[in-house]
Amino acid sequence: MIQDRGNIKWASMMLPEHLELLREYKQERTEQPRELTEWELEELQKTIDQAFNQQLEIKLEVWKNYKITQWTGIIKSMNTNELILETLLKTKSIPIQSIQSAQLDADYYD
Repeated sequence: MIQDRGNIKWASMMLPEHLELLREYKQERTEQPRELTEWELEELQKTIDQAFNQQLEIKLEVWKNYKITQWTGIIKSMNTNELILETLLKTKSIPIQSIQSAQLDADYYD
């Protein structure tokens, strides 16, 4: 079976200028966190408060290391800077500023 190594196989034939341009292009393409509107921030706060007060399972989309990561769990504690989310495998500390969206578990609406 042939294993394709992607762009690595071409690196030896590229000029240093080309490699530098590819690095710059990749750096420009990195995703930036989306600025939330006032309405979205209010909705996010309501959802987080409801999940915390009623101990409901919540799905959070968190901006970390130039990408969006999803976490699902129950909020155990919360302060002005971070919240503590207990997932199935571990307890995670999530900065409030990095949360992009929050959604209650679908079972709550049934």
